[in-house]
Amino acid sequence: MNKTGLAFSGGGVRSAALSSGVLRRLLHKNITPDYLSCVSGGGYTGTAYLDWKYRNEQKDDPGWHKEFFDNMRRNIGLFCNWRNPLKGIFDTFILLTVILFVSVVLSCVNWSGLAFPTAYIIDYFFGDIMRKPFTCPDEKTKNFSSSEIANNSNVAALSNMTNQVECVPTFGPDVYVTFITFAILFLLFLLFYVVNKVAGLLLKPFANVLYNLLGFTFAMVFLPWFIEEYIVVTPLWLNALIIVLSILLWMGIAPLRDKASMALIVYLYAYAVKWRVYKTEVLSIEYSEQRFTLLMWISAILIWLNPFVVMLQMNAIHTYNRWRLQKSFYSPESTGATGCSGITCQDVFPVCTCTCVESPAEKLNRPLTLEDLSGMSPEYICNLTVNEWRLTPSLREPLFALLTMAPSGIERIDNFQGNKQFENRLHPNDIKLSEAMATSAAAVSFHMGQYESDIDPVQSLQIIFGLGMGKSIVAEPQRCPGSTLIITILIQLILVVPIIGLPIIPLLGGSEAWNQRAVIFFVVFLCLLTLIALLPTGAENPGYLETFVRWCVVHIHHVRFIREVFEVVNVGPTPPPILQLSDGGHVENLGLLPLLKRRLQKIVVIDGGEEGEGGPGTDLLSAIKKGREKLRISFTGMDGRDIYEDLRAKFIDRPPGKQPRSYRFKVEYFDYTDEGEEEKVGEGEVLYIVPRHPGHGLSAEREEWGKSTDEVKIDINIKDELWGSGPEMEADEVDRLTYCCCECCHRSLLQYLSGSCCGVFPNHSTANQFFTPTMFAAYHREGYRVCMEARVVDFLGK
Repeated sequence: MNKTGLAFSGGGVRSAALSSGVLRRLLHKNITPDYLSCVSGGGYTGTAYLDWKYRNEQKDDPGWHKEFFDNMRRNIGLFCNWRNPLKGIFDTFILLTVILFVSVVLSCVNWSGLAFPTAYIIDYFFGDIMRKPFTCPDEKTKNFSSSEIANNSNVAALSNMTNQVECVPTFGPDVYVTFITFAILFLLFLLFYVVNKVAGLLLKPFANVLYNLLGFTFAMVFLPWFIEEYIVVTPLWLNALIIVLSILLWMGIAPLRDKASMALIVYLYAYAVKWRVYKTEVLSIEYSEQRFTLLMWISAILIWLNPFVVMLQMNAIHTYNRWRLQKSFYSPESTGATGCSGITCQDVFPVCTCTCVESPAEKLNRPLTLEDLSGMSPEYICNLTVNEWRLTPSLREPLFALLTMAPSGIERIDNFQGNKQFENRLHPNDIKLSEAMATSAAAVSFHMGQYESDIDPVQSLQIIFGLGMGKSIVAEPQRCPGSTLIITILIQLILVVPIIGLPIIPLLGGSEAWNQRAVIFFVVFLCLLTLIALLPTGAENPGYLETFVRWCVVHIHHVRFIREVFEVVNVGPTPPPILQLSDGGHVENLGLLPLLKRRLQKIVVIDGGEEGEGGPGTDLLSAIKKGREKLRISFTGMDGRDIYEDLRAKFIDRPPGKQPRSYRFKVEYFDYTDEGEEEKVGEGEVLYIVPRHPGHGLSAEREEWGKSTDEVKIDINIKDELWGSGPEMEADEVDRLTYCCCECCHRSLLQYLSGSCCGVFPNHSTANQFFTPTMFAAYHREGYRVCMEARVVDFLGK
């Protein structure tokens, strides 16, 4: 309890720059805390510092310190470095190419594979019912094909036939059967929507699947009929209007609202079903059995490739972001010439099990893992959010929790049972330092923790376009990886065999019975995979069935995909077979909770996050609340006043010009005795510091680098032309800073536009990752300044 900790909060490159100034001040004063807890952007600075320190014999030295900070300033343009215009153009081209490839090309490949098998299955089960409301020229095909019309030499007959090419809607008993089918499917969909809302934790996954399946089936039966009934005889502009209004209607129906962004996929599938069922043109493409057969074969190939395409889509942006981050900030020994060192095929395709034999030189310069940092001070703590995991069946427990990764171990923040949750599953040696840093910075991901409700309307759109930087890590022991890969490929082949067989059966002279068997086999096999995906995992001592389910989740993509789409939750103390990880700020953005759990005596928190609606201190209030709930910690002001009132009076509600950069408060640690009673086991202090605009914070005399009141000047070799003459800044120095990634854009004329779009110093938007060296230097100076004003050196040095 006599140890100290330092927390670098989330906040993108803004927090990284601010934290770097604080770090520089501490290094100048030879202050090294025992722990360094990092979230998101704070991890850019924290992990880069530890990487450089490891490469310099694990010793601090002013020589490499200067090189380290100069390197951060020089490379702060992570995605578009416009110091060199040609390089800026190239970086922009690469960034746009990655986004377009992931969101457009891979999305089309990923989601088009099941369109035509879906059309065949809907036609097989519902085709006759869907065609009943129409009277068509040919009872067998329900329409004329263009080839039949073209081959008719009788001009009069041709004229008569072309007038009847469109199927004509009729009313009668057949129409009633169709409408009754629509009504039954829709009512069943509504019924299971209600069941899904009231179902308990064990039944919820099954109810969720049935309600989504019935909703999809209703859409695939009703929409093609609706399109054939109305849209094919209306102008193009009216077609577009009908589709837009239909999507708005979709969003207006409560059961469909959270899936509204899936409407586009549903409509595309509906046109494929219409093309098959009614055999009428779609986008001027005429239907023929040969075309449909070819598309079915292509679908089989796409379904077989689907696992690899999805893995590439889900990991591409994360891998690109990790590459840019480590290339910009890590030491040359860790990144190599291109910055790609440590990024392998396994990062994009986790099923790859090949590992390369490292030479002694490669082992020396290989990328660091968390275990490599073992024994080095400060001990690094990475803050992540693990999603879709509850320890108990209670619906009141969130679906997410804070997960910490450190050289000493990996665990959830609420693990108090003493059991090693990841023993024999995941080890610090399995986690690369840059991978932990990039995952902790996955602000946009498929799972958003406490911000999940904010993205519900667009979450399915995120999944469709692969717009996420989260990371999936296998937390299951890997046995016989080579044979496992072969089994996985065989299962994929079994799934696509019926799709390949459907078009071939008629060519081989097979009867309709074989078509029925192929369709039934495909549906039953898919249902079996779905059932496996819905089975529970997470028991403390998994049995044979649960062990088998966990193996399937890891190695059979369709099981994993179904589990992901239907949000099946892992319930129990055993970690999920695949950890769905995202930004640690999705639980707690300061990185304070892991330090409180270790019951440290002195903790310094650097808040470089974006101001919430409550102003500075919003994230601190949230962390205090979580510390009370999860860690049984009491918080009070330094004079014993209630923490909320003390924080408001001394820090939040201060007028401009008198806003302090720091706030200090007490913590009291409690634990349970053997008798089950709570008792106080220790106490500590937390120093919370934030940046301020020069015109809002407390005024001070301009000081040189390395000097403050009653201190002796230190020769720290900082170039004034790069970093300024000292940490103290004037208002006009920061007011001209805009959001643009070019130095030439820092002009006062653009500050109003910048302020409305991306904020102003010291609260430029976290979404703005296009920092310039000048912006980095300003936040770096403010970090150094706030460290001086808060007397962090004295606080940690006592």
